[in-house]
Amino acid sequence: MRLFLAAAATALAAACSEATVPATERAAVTAPAEATRILAVLSYADWCGSCKALDPKVKAVEAAGTFSGVEFATIDYTSRNKDAFYADAETLGIGDTMRATFGDKIKTGRLYLIDLSSGEVISTVDKSMDEAAITAAISEAAALS
Repeated sequence: MRLFLAAAATALAAACSEATVPATERAAVTAPAEATRILAVLSYADWCGSCKALDPKVKAVEAAGTFSGVEFATIDYTSRNKDAFYADAETLGIGDTMRATFGDKIKTGRLYLIDLSSGEVISTVDKSMDEAAITAAISEAAALS
């Protein structure tokens, strides 16, 4: 019985780890393209359960749809380094927006839809939303800008 439980736990851990990309393999944050109107920013950490649920949905929506004027980015907070998190936000042109949104308490496991012209967070996506709802939220945000 113990052997069965150990095998099941190993299989579950392997399945869960396939759904996310470790921080060391994530792309470096770069400035958004000039034509970008909406920045869909995932605040992510490897240790965050909500991130592990939301990340694959966001990746599927990004891969499946073409949203005119929308660019996706991830800011990694795995190391819990606020300075690095906010430096990445500055690179994306949303440093002030992220500081106003989080202050000293950075929250992970959410996708923020940000209007780059105003710096306003138009909408927030969380793990409870399915891919259709995430697509609708992004489309709505794009239509507003």
